[in-house]
Amino acid sequence: MVKGIDNELIYFIVSHHINHFLNVKKMAKHDYESHMILLTVYTHFLYQTITLGKSLSWTEVFDETETEDHKRLMKDKKLTIFAVAENLSMPQETVRRKLEKLIKKKLLDYSKSEGLSLGKKFKETIEPLGKIDTEDCLKLYKKFAKQLK
Repeated sequence: MVKGIDNELIYFIVSHHINHFLNVKKMAKHDYESHMILLTVYTHFLYQTITLGKSLSWTEVFDETETEDHKRLMKDKKLTIFAVAENLSMPQETVRRKLEKLIKKKLLDYSKSEGLSLGKKFKETIEPLGKIDTEDCLKLYKKFAKQLK
């Protein structure tokens, strides 16, 4: 049990989750499981940049998703549908079906030989949502800091 956290902070934590869910529906226009699949591919990309020692700013990260280097990076450490299903504890068929919709919306790309990668519309769809979510997280962080003093 975390000491020093009261019901007001708990309220803000839960509200953050609800706001994120609503923003995903409104801005990204897909269901939350699909969003988690998308974020799994995105975290795979981010992890690959970190392991290469690339230090990228917010803008650079999103710009990098639109380069051919991104495709090569993702191909080198191929992410499969099976790996996403395992990571999210979801049935593989559900992941495959949801991926089809994300691919049609050009949020993700997929080929058996190259695996999953971020699509042409990833940046324009997810960057605005990420900005709002980051601002909300910073507000939540400040409330934690204030509460734990």
